[in-house]
This record gives sequence, structure tokens and C-alpha cells, in this order.
Amino acid sequence: MWGTLGVIFLILLLLFGVWHSFTSGVLREMIESAKLPILIDRDMFDGETKTFVLEKNGKEKALKIKKINDALNAITSSRISSGSISFDPKRENGLYLEFSIWESGGVSLMTIIEKNGNKIIQEDEYNLEEKGLVPAVYKMIDLIERMSSTSSVWDEFSLDKK
Repeated sequence: MWGTLGVIFLILLLLFGVWHSFTSGVLREMIESAKLPILIDRDMFDGETKTFVLEKNGKEKALKIKKINDALNAITSSRISSGSISFDPKRENGLYLEFSIWESGGVSLMTIIEKNGNKIIQEDEYNLEEKGLVPAVYKMIDLIERMSSTSSVWDEFSLDKK
């Protein structure tokens, strides 16, 4: 009888531990971080590649994005960086995102700012040590997909070549 009660107590203790882990976010964070490899290999534009302007640490270049990983690698290629991604090279009108990655007190942080011209639409800061990259990646995906849904100078340029 004591053996059966002991086994039941251990099972209840184990179930409590699992429940506590899930409600404290540990299990949820593990599940979210497991989604990241699947997420970043996804095509953003149904197999099409779109050209954006990447300005990073004061230097501008064309950024071809087909998969989410293309944008993520451009932003996170160094531990400390800042810049912007836009669909219109002039960034005078339309949506674009500014990003900044830095460390403070040994903690990696990332800021993503959504802008329309000079107007700030939304600014989000992510603690990469606490939450990982997943929330920042979802925000970045949303912004890039919305930016690319508008026409740009790149579209007009490619139409002139036809």
C-alpha cells in the first residue's frame, strides 16, 4: 500500500513540475525556439525574390530576400549593429523598418521600429536572452511582407527593362 501511494505521489509531483514549467514559460519558450528553424526556411513571397535596400552601419546595398533567413542573416550578421530595410530606396514615403542590436549588462537586446516616411508607427524592444529571436522574427516578417505589398522604385525600374 505504501509503495502504491509513493508511486502516485511521485506521478503527481512530476505532473506538478510539468504544469509549473509550462506556466512559467520554460516549456513555451522551448516550443517557440523549436519553431525558428522551420520558420526561417519559409519562402516569404511564394517563391519570388524581392530586392530591398539594406542600410547597415552606414553602408547601403541591395538585399535580395526570398526566404526569411535572408533578412534575418542580414540583420544579425554581427552582435552589435544598426540600420534599416526598405523597399523604396529613398525611404521618403512608405513603410520601412529600422533595427538595432546591442548589449547592455551582458544582455543582448534588439529594437525594431516601424516607420512610414519619418513618422514612427511602432517601436518594439526585445530581450534576446529572455525571449530569444522568435518574437522579433515574427515582427520582422510582418513588416517586410507589408512593405513589399506596395510598389517601389525597384518595381518601376524592372518594368522599364521589359
